[in-house]
Amino acid sequence: MTLRRVLILADESADWMVAGLRQLERLALSVDEFAVENRETAPVLVCIFWRPDLDQAQRWTPKHERLTRVAFTTELEGEPYDLVLNTRLFLYRKAVRQLLEAASAPPEIVPAPGEMESWENNFRQLESLPRLRPGAWEYITDGNQIDEIEVFVSRYLNRPISRVVTRLLLRFPTTPNAWTLFIFPIPVIASLILIQGGYWSFLWGLVLFQVFSVLDGCDGELARAKFLESERGRQLDDFFDVLSNILLVVGLGIGLGRATNPAGRSVWFYVVEGLVTAVLIGVNEFYLAMRNSGVGERKAESLDGALYPRHRALVERSGILLLGGKFASWLIQLTKRDVAMLFFVFLVVIGHSEWILHLLLAVTAISLALSWKASTRGRTE
Repeated sequence: MTLRRVLILADESADWMVAGLRQLERLALSVDEFAVENRETAPVLVCIFWRPDLDQAQRWTPKHERLTRVAFTTELEGEPYDLVLNTRLFLYRKAVRQLLEAASAPPEIVPAPGEMESWENNFRQLESLPRLRPGAWEYITDGNQIDEIEVFVSRYLNRPISRVVTRLLLRFPTTPNAWTLFIFPIPVIASLILIQGGYWSFLWGLVLFQVFSVLDGCDGELARAKFLESERGRQLDDFFDVLSNILLVVGLGIGLGRATNPAGRSVWFYVVEGLVTAVLIGVNEFYLAMRNSGVGERKAESLDGALYPRHRALVERSGILLLGGKFASWLIQLTKRDVAMLFFVFLVVIGHSEWILHLLLAVTAISLALSWKASTRGRTE
């Protein structure tokens, strides 16, 4: 399936801002995304056919930094186009392939004596498509539907709470990396609260860590909605995730050491346990960073929605998949930070904060063993 020539019929809706991007920009990015994934050897020619009665000041060409496989023109040619779009069509990510499959034959230019009639005839070509395909595309007949579309878009973001915040952020020029840096003070403050020790310090500290865990999902959702994914952004997010985990165990260890100890243990017991867990977390992430992602990635394709990128090789090579894809997915979901933090808040409420540190030490030690096994197996492969 190739894509060499695309026609975009544009009117005032080209400038509509939907889910953080202008409509014409989103269409261009969608075409570029398909060209990259389809390994097109030459840029896809995108002809922007503006509504003839639009003023020249209303016409523009997308200049997004991610546009690398498309070339733009406004010269309408009579040759057939592989795909005809218009700026009232809202595309979800990776929807171009579905559009190509939905078309029974490559659309052709509809001849007409006048330029305006030609534009209108071509604009109506998309009316033969279903107006709605959940998760693929939707048709916006007027600007009043934008709010409704954005609510629908949010259903396809990963987490039910963070997507509400993400929808608000999409109305502003917020970047994923800026959001990652903006929320990082939350775990720092939470750790300082945990250090104080005591029931209420543990409760509010863990609640703040849970808030951070929820908000931390927004950067990825912003990146996907705005076509802003980058390796640097993933690395930045991973770094702060690891740092927040270290702050959690260190703060909890010191706080438990300072709190009343009914078990009669030395105040240094929990401090040392927290520091050991922090070191294990660091070493574990080092092993995960050493993964060879080029080997066997297809094995975990069914789990991609449940995996963080840095954990993919661990799952592939540790032997977890031998237990079955469904079991592995269930196990991964239970150990994700969102679920874990909620469970930790419950442990604090019932007065067993020390179990959090014990569980984190045990899980980290097991994960480290699996990471070591995965990295060793990766080198032998």
